[in-house]
Amino acid sequence: MPFVGSSSLVYPTVNLPFDCTWPQAVSLLPIHPMAHSAVSQVSVAVPVGGDSSIRRSVFKPHTLSFCGTLWAPILTLDLSTKNARSKYRYTICMSVQQANAPKVSVSPLQLEDAKEPPLNTFKPKEPYTATIVSVERLVGPKAPGEVCHVVIDHGGNVPYWEGQSYGVIPPGENPKKPGSPHNVRLYSIASTRYGDSFDGRTASLCVRRALYYDPEKGKEDPSKSGVCSNFLCNAKPGDKVQITGPSGKIMLLPEDDPNATHIMIATGTGIAPFRGYLRRMFMESVPKYKFGGLAWLFLGVANSDSLLYDDEFSKYLRDHPDNFRYDTALSREQKNKNGGKMYVQDKIEDYSDEIFKLLDGGAHIYFCGLKGMMPGIQGTLKRVAEERGVSWEEKLSQLKKNKQWHVEVY
Repeated sequence: MPFVGSSSLVYPTVNLPFDCTWPQAVSLLPIHPMAHSAVSQVSVAVPVGGDSSIRRSVFKPHTLSFCGTLWAPILTLDLSTKNARSKYRYTICMSVQQANAPKVSVSPLQLEDAKEPPLNTFKPKEPYTATIVSVERLVGPKAPGEVCHVVIDHGGNVPYWEGQSYGVIPPGENPKKPGSPHNVRLYSIASTRYGDSFDGRTASLCVRRALYYDPEKGKEDPSKSGVCSNFLCNAKPGDKVQITGPSGKIMLLPEDDPNATHIMIATGTGIAPFRGYLRRMFMESVPKYKFGGLAWLFLGVANSDSLLYDDEFSKYLRDHPDNFRYDTALSREQKNKNGGKMYVQDKIEDYSDEIFKLLDGGAHIYFCGLKGMMPGIQGTLKRVAEERGVSWEEKLSQLKKNKQWHVEVY
């Protein structure tokens, strides 16, 4: 079999074991020696679905360049997982230049020209018909519940900014209003304005499948499952989806000061807008936005298998240690200082002095997730403020007045 990158292009199929790491995978590939160092730096995007539990990060396919010659595609992987019901194929293509580049080029750059964010371009009575690109499970087998990464192709017709939301209208009839469509469900967008393909044509959603467990019957009751979340998690590539929006301004990423500090606090799928922020800060090459400040992410989930986009965040931590901090609260695996479960508010308390100093210096603080997280977080902040001899009510009022306080809970 010829090497990938040699004058005779082939498309070899390579079967990799379920627990194969990327370095092991590279060692199994018939790659030309000239290409090995470049390809070994590529992060592979592996579409998964069904019952599989592989976590993934999304990167755009590119061409592979050797001595000025472009080759694409270079390789097809045929991967099987222990839990997957079927096989998936994915083509790895990335240029040597982009594999070595710290950031990814994006387009169209005209998306940077608007002075105001787009708002409600499409309304519930006249939604836009988009197309499902992929639906992939984000969590491992020990996670309580399922979270999916849903990529939607809007063709560049429903542009948005980081921190905004899309509305989704699931198919079918509203049972409370016979003859009418379902109500709109809002989902925070989990990608930058350029999408996971970096071309401004897609948007990504982070969706937790809503299921209802009937304690009397001792099993799930499908009739009470979340209509929209199950529609999205069950969707197949090519399926149509009705979307509205974009909406929201409170969670927009302030970019007037590229050296600002941003403290992001998320529980579960509340990570969505922050993934968009961080990709814009650390992954994308945006000429008009060169981030040089501090981004500090707190993520609260149940256990290690529940961590969302952890590979992406861990990479930012390695590549940008002076500009990114990443703390996780794993309630079923970690203990707080009092011996109880570790929740995100406990992590905030651990760093409370530093956080308050950053807020005093003008830092922005963001909260996204279930609304039940806010009482515990605000209670922690109030207690810490009082220990510092500061009125929390006055401090909170000042933060809101200065537009440093950003909350989106549901």
